[in-house]
Amino acid sequence: MYQSINFATPSVIFGMGSINQTGAEAAKLGAKRALLVTGPNVQKSGSVDRAVDSLRASGIETEVKVEARNTPEPATRIAEEVSVFAREMGADCVIGLGGGSVLDVAKMSAALVINPLRVRDYFGKEKLPARGIPTIMIPTTSGTGAEVTKHAIFLDEETSVKKAVASTNLLPNTAIIDPMLTVSCPPAVTASAGIDAFMHAAEPFVSKAANPITDNLSLNAIALIAKWIGPAFADGDNLDARYYMSLGSLMAGMVLNNAGTSLVHALAYPIGGEYHINHGRSLTPIMLACFDYIMVAKQDKFILMAEALGENVKGLAPYEAAQLCLKSLKALLRRLDLPVCLNDLDITDKSKVDRWAVDAHAEQRLLSRCARTLTVDDIKKIYLASFSA
Repeated sequence: MYQSINFATPSVIFGMGSINQTGAEAAKLGAKRALLVTGPNVQKSGSVDRAVDSLRASGIETEVKVEARNTPEPATRIAEEVSVFAREMGADCVIGLGGGSVLDVAKMSAALVINPLRVRDYFGKEKLPARGIPTIMIPTTSGTGAEVTKHAIFLDEETSVKKAVASTNLLPNTAIIDPMLTVSCPPAVTASAGIDAFMHAAEPFVSKAANPITDNLSLNAIALIAKWIGPAFADGDNLDARYYMSLGSLMAGMVLNNAGTSLVHALAYPIGGEYHINHGRSLTPIMLACFDYIMVAKQDKFILMAEALGENVKGLAPYEAAQLCLKSLKALLRRLDLPVCLNDLDITDKSKVDRWAVDAHAEQRLLSRCARTLTVDDIKKIYLASFSA
C-alpha cells in the first residue's frame, strides 16, 4: 500500500541557550511590537528577562502579560482576555513562554486577534477560519508538545469538560526549545509532563492515523523518554536528562501534531475536567486499561513498544511480549510516583462512569483514530477496569 502523508511542523530551533534567539526569530516574522505571555512561576525563574532582553536587542517593543489560573487547564475567558490586551496594545506577534497551558493561551489569543468569535465557537476540528498574528512558542517543560501542534486545550466552564480547538490555522510559526529552561521544573512536574510526552508518542503509534514518519519518531521518542525521564525526575540538574527529555518531547509533539492522540486522551477529558487534575496525571490512571483494551488490534506494535521501553522480548509468545509493554509501563509509573489507577487519586465513585462514558464517546475527533471501534458500553468497561491496578 502506498500511503499519502501530510506532515506539518513549525520552524524549529532546538538547543541549549536557544532562548537567546527569540529576538532574531521574531524579527524574521516582521515583528515590531510583541506580546509575551507567561505564567508567574516562569516569571520568577528569570527566563522572561532573557527573552525580553533578546527581543529588545532586536529592536522589538515588548509587553509582558503574566497569566495565573486556578485550574490545570485555562478557562476560555483567559485567552479571550489576552486577545483583547494584544489587540489594544497593537501587537503584531505573540510569544508564549511557559508550560502547555500558557502556550495554548498564547496560540489562541493570537488567533482571536484576527478571528472575531469566542473560544468555544472554535471547539472541534478545523473550525478556525483564519490564521492569527504570528506566534513563537517557547516551552519550559518537556511534555505537552504545544510548541509544535495545532491544538489548544481549554476548560469549558459551562460544562466542566476539557475541550480542544484543533486547526491548522493554530500551528505556531516558530518553536524555540531550550532544554535549560526545564531545569527549574520540580520532580512532580517533570514526571507528569514527561508522561504526557510519552503518551503523545505512544498513543498515536497504536492508532489508525500512524504513518511511517510518525512511527519512527514515536519509537525514538518512547526510547528517549523511557531512558531519561527517571534521571530527570531524580535530579533536575542532570543536563543530559533535561536535554534528551526535551528532544523526546519535541519528537512526540511532532507525532501528536501529525497523527493525533486517541482513546486515552478522550477518556481523560471528563475526569480531568471534573476533578481539575493536571493533564499528565489524568492520563496515567486509565492508560493501562485503555491499552489493554486495544491491544487485540495492534499487538505487533505493543511488542515494538516493549522493546523501545528496554524490555527483552526474545523467546516470548507474541501475546506475552505485548503484555510486557503494560507491565513495564506500570513499573515506570510507580517509580515516578504517578497514579496507576483511579483509586490512586482517591476517585472511587463508580456512579459517574455512565456520564463519563457518554462524554468520552462524544470525543469522536479523537476516537475516530482508535484502532478498535468502541461503543459507550465498551468505554464503561474501560473506566471500571481503571479503578484498581
